[in-house]
Amino acid sequence: MSWKGAARSFAATARRIERDQQRRSRVAAQQFKQLQKEQAITDAAQAVASYNDYLAVIGSVHHDCSPELNWAAMQREKAPSAPTPSVEHERTAQAALDGYQPGFLDKLFKRGPKKQEKLAQAVETARQRDQQITVEQQANHVQQHADWQERQELAAQVLAKNAEVYAQVIEAFAPFEGIEHLGSSLQFTFTADHIEVDVNVRTAEVIPNFVVSQLASGKLSRKNLPISKFNELYQDLVCGALLRVAREVFAHLPVTQVVTHALVDQLNPATGQIERQVIVSASIPRATLEKLNFTALDPSDAMRNFNHTMKFTKTGGFQAVERVGLAAPLKDKRR
Repeated sequence: MSWKGAARSFAATARRIERDQQRRSRVAAQQFKQLQKEQAITDAAQAVASYNDYLAVIGSVHHDCSPELNWAAMQREKAPSAPTPSVEHERTAQAALDGYQPGFLDKLFKRGPKKQEKLAQAVETARQRDQQITVEQQANHVQQHADWQERQELAAQVLAKNAEVYAQVIEAFAPFEGIEHLGSSLQFTFTADHIEVDVNVRTAEVIPNFVVSQLASGKLSRKNLPISKFNELYQDLVCGALLRVAREVFAHLPVTQVVTHALVDQLNPATGQIERQVIVSASIPRATLEKLNFTALDPSDAMRNFNHTMKFTKTGGFQAVERVGLAAPLKDKRR
């Protein structure tokens, strides 16, 4: 069978309603593009509100998460019951025929036989309609049973920790769309009990290098964002993205650990070349992550809960670090 097809079928309902975080991320990204074009700003108050909302969105990417999939409960789902043949229409028409009693005018004008014949024809028509309904119900049941069987087999493969199926589940549910709106792309390495994720982060396209405010005159003021504030926003976005990635993986798959690495193209001072470098790396166990209060924590401070590597200063930003390994002992290596 096609595991990808089964996963997509199961994910269809879950993806039908856009999550609020995804909607806000999409809208904020659009507004940010407009704010980057100073000539497009005509309403100072709205520009300031859009700017502040964008900062709130990129600073809260870790708040949202998909509902957790219960693969064990899915596997316990009973098969859909076979439909009962439809007889309702025929029963109603037969009752009308059986209960017909010619009235005075029917007897007077001898219309009784014709009415009985018409009622008898109605019974036959109703019987044919019931048969058609039964055929449609049976066809629908065949499809429902096939879908159920696919879900059963998919759940069995997920619970058996089939790494190939893991990849197809992530592809089908697409839980990282909210992050992609903010400029990140992801590459996965799937194993039976843990997943490793490279999160490729972009900077200037995501973090504003300016700040806007409305003057007393009502006009818009636009100034350069201090480098320390820029770096602070960027650090929270990067760490928040890693938390969000881990949360989504745990919500969709029965793994115990997610190892995440944030990568960016930046200058390597040893070579003088722009290179893809790891700037934050964290090994995140499920048990630890589940204890965190995501709406109250600071994303960068939260890295202290995990074995991680991160070298960061407000004036200098990120420096390249080594990738952490799986299930390494907790140690705060931040400078």
